[in-house]
Amino acid sequence: MLIFDFDGTLADTTPLHAAAFADVLRPLRVPVDYHAIAGLRTIDAIRHLLASAQVECEDGEVEALVAAKQQAVRGMIRADLRPLPGVDGFLRRARGKWRMALVTSGSRRTVSLALEALGYTDWFAPVVCSEDVDAAKPDPEGFLRALALAASPAREAIVFEDSTAGIAAALAAGIDAIDVTRVDWGELAEMLD
Repeated sequence: MLIFDFDGTLADTTPLHAAAFADVLRPLRVPVDYHAIAGLRTIDAIRHLLASAQVECEDGEVEALVAAKQQAVRGMIRADLRPLPGVDGFLRRARGKWRMALVTSGSRRTVSLALEALGYTDWFAPVVCSEDVDAAKPDPEGFLRALALAASPAREAIVFEDSTAGIAAALAAGIDAIDVTRVDWGELAEMLD
């Protein structure tokens, strides 16, 4: 089974998420260092950014910021999302030959919209999103859940990740991982044959 992260692995959502965080937090004068929050669930990222800027908000205000950020990024996804170079060819070669799953810290609604925008609806099963786990990467819970849902042993899976936290989570789950920032998708696709 091939298990993929989404953001930064299959699509370059970094500029979209960074812009959405910046737009939502600008009125509070909270700077956004996206690298520091990449891979975190939206609520955890917003709490981190608020704490770093020493800005206090009530839980309801934080929830409103989360909703506004998610709405902003969804609009950008509809308009601008593209797969990373080489990803589409790799997925098209892998599809039908390998079971493909997704484990992401993104929300199900945002990830579903992104998969639809890319034309990958129903290509991944299971799809494990932020709502499906209690602990985010580097905790292995998401990968362990995907293995359980697929009834697949860790030794028969490989994870494709772009973040240190994601790779650590995969290894903690007993799954080998490929750091996609260090490989060429075209070369990986040739290995599928």
